[in-house]
Amino acid sequence: MNRLRRKGLAMPIVFGLILCLSVWVISLSWTMSNSRHRFQKVIKMRRAYFMARSALQHFFLKIKIMQRRAPQAMMALEKADAQHWRLLSQAFIEDIVLPAPEENTVSAHYGIGSFSIGTVDLARGMFTLEITALGRIDGVGESIHRIQRLSR
Repeated sequence: MNRLRRKGLAMPIVFGLILCLSVWVISLSWTMSNSRHRFQKVIKMRRAYFMARSALQHFFLKIKIMQRRAPQAMMALEKADAQHWRLLSQAFIEDIVLPAPEENTVSAHYGIGSFSIGTVDLARGMFTLEITALGRIDGVGESIHRIQRLSR
């Protein structure tokens, strides 16, 4: 009789171990999928940030070229009154866009949200710009707001 009671004890122990292992595997898979989702979101946010940085670099390149090749355009921007500023600034940043995408690529774009000229120091040939650059990739967006001092 004693032998029969010991044999019946093995089945609940095996079922308990199976239950513990299945709970562990389910929690591990849930944790891994959650981590993968967060990792992919962080990667998209970083890519969007670097798209915004690309917009800043594109903008600074245009500023430098305009200073050297068309100084009268930069002077018109610097001396524009509030009434004409909106139109002039939009015309200035209109062509700061990502080149045409290739097929089968992610949907990414960048641009300058707004910029304004702050102080102008004619004696030293310097001025400040307040810039908001935007980057977007696969529905995730980032923006960078900078105040930059530039020389002529």
